[in-house]
Amino acid sequence: MQEMGRVIETTHYSARVLLQSCEACKTCSASYLCRPSGNDRIIEAENSIGAHIGDEVYVEISSRIGFLALFLLFGLPVILGLTGLLIGAQQSDTYSLAYGIVGLACGLIIAKIVNNILSKNQKLLPRVIEIVHPKGA
Repeated sequence: MQEMGRVIETTHYSARVLLQSCEACKTCSASYLCRPSGNDRIIEAENSIGAHIGDEVYVEISSRIGFLALFLLFGLPVILGLTGLLIGAQQSDTYSLAYGIVGLACGLIIAKIVNNILSKNQKLLPRVIEIVHPKGA
């Protein structure tokens, strides 16, 4: 998937890009997952083409990485939480609740650890693929 955005910060190999909501996002039923706090979001992207602050760019985001992120953030904690509930239910309702909360927390902690590991891999980052309008042009 490609989205247009504006570069707001750069480092040697990456750029932080402000992505604004497009027309397709307004009709997408999953847009509340991508943009839970509003219309805009900021992502870090590989900047191998040398975009500068203020440039309008196209960013390519792999749908595979999006599905992995959704699973890590929502699927894994829910699965571990339900597993905790089922294990605790064999003892009592109190244990069921406690194990469910522990399972959910473990899922979130594992998701955070995996995210930190994967975010260091530049090949998994979205990529800036084209400079549409250089700053000042």
